[in-house]
Amino acid sequence: MKKIGFLRAAVAIVLMAIVFVTVFSYTTSPIYKEWGETPDSPIFQIIGKYWALGSVPYRDLWDLKGPYIFLINAIGYWLTGTRLGVYAVQIVFMSLTLLCFYKMFRTRFQPGQSLTMVAISLLPLSYIYEGGNLTEEYLLPCLSLSFLFILQWIDRVENEKRTAHPPLYAFVYGIVAGLSLMSRLTNSLASCAAVAVIALYLLSCKQYANLCLNIVTFIAGIVFTTLPFLLYFAHYDALDVMWNTTFLYAAKYAANATKDLAEIGIHYFLLSYFSSILLLALCVWKTIRRRSLTVRTCLWFMSALLPFVWFCQGNGFGHYGMTVLPLFAIAFIEIAELRLRTLAVCVITTMFVACASKVRYMFVIRDRVNDYVSAYTDILESVHGIDYSSFVAYNCDPNIYLALDIRPANPFFALQDFAIERNPLLRNDIVSSFRSKRPEWILLAKPEDETVNIQPMLDESYTIVATKEGVQQLILYKKK
Repeated sequence: MKKIGFLRAAVAIVLMAIVFVTVFSYTTSPIYKEWGETPDSPIFQIIGKYWALGSVPYRDLWDLKGPYIFLINAIGYWLTGTRLGVYAVQIVFMSLTLLCFYKMFRTRFQPGQSLTMVAISLLPLSYIYEGGNLTEEYLLPCLSLSFLFILQWIDRVENEKRTAHPPLYAFVYGIVAGLSLMSRLTNSLASCAAVAVIALYLLSCKQYANLCLNIVTFIAGIVFTTLPFLLYFAHYDALDVMWNTTFLYAAKYAANATKDLAEIGIHYFLLSYFSSILLLALCVWKTIRRRSLTVRTCLWFMSALLPFVWFCQGNGFGHYGMTVLPLFAIAFIEIAELRLRTLAVCVITTMFVACASKVRYMFVIRDRVNDYVSAYTDILESVHGIDYSSFVAYNCDPNIYLALDIRPANPFFALQDFAIERNPLLRNDIVSSFRSKRPEWILLAKPEDETVNIQPMLDESYTIVATKEGVQQLILYKKK
């Protein structure tokens, strides 16, 4: 009977995942006509699509994210040849994430209540999903599994006085850290903070052998996830550029990626990073109320604090909040144990309103046309004989490549000057790449009263074929 009950719950969870991804992943879902206006997902899709067709990321097509997100998109395009493959992969990952949430809630609630709580957990996720197909989404299953293991361990510590930590759990934490290294370094801040607290606790309990074994399995988890990528790129002589991009360039980008709180809006900040804020507040309130600091409270507090510090000094993108979504489940478990019913009602109501605003936005954009891509198409269609096998869009919305099924003719194919602005070290690489691999055609979106970084090359080696004013100043160049 228990197996039947779990299977029914699993079916319900898969249905939730299908509905959620279909409604909120407007960059991949079949109910949306276009790919939206966010640049990240189309960049990942372009690199993944052509990786599946034989290109090598970083060497042939470049972006500063780690290779994990490109691999996911490559699998999706290998399955179907279209974005529907990515959509299917998203449903699998979302189902696994929600299944871990269900297991967390089952430690305290009945099956029906746990399913309800899983559905409630989708409310904050809807606000920070931001079109879907982002790096954080594909880390959520392992992140959620990590916090399920952490929750089970701390329950045993408090209820059974068993201080030893299972090394298998540390292996999963290592997988999370490894996938973060291969996507974005800051994605595993919450789990790494918890790992540090666990290590200190084992040290204080003089569990030296257990701690050493956990360290070994943690490192094994990192090696397990990173070694295949390292071997692949070494085989294709692209390890150096992958390594520099994933770590050095990404670190420089993160250092320069800051926004003022007033610029992004206090309500956006609070809703995007709500899981961390809620758990931090609960830990403080619980400590003051009980006048004692427990290992459990330290675990949750540090897991929420470290990513929150990053959120405060980072560039304010809401989807970063997905990395702490498992803390929302932890927070509700704490709320239930503390019997804070009024707080629970307030939290659910707030999240429901935020979700409703996103659903309304989804209806608005469902039939929306990407004005940038429309303008690019107009100017390109006004000129006959364009060889799209030797074409690059400079400073343009990368959706143009998906819309016209174009394989970029230069590794640096999107948001070139934006990348240079965030990391000046890239300027020489981008300019040199365009000088050595000069495409026949370049569509330039020129910022008003600004000179683009490849302008000397354009003036020297290209002629203007067409121009267009509108949402952007567009100039179509042809090589002399």
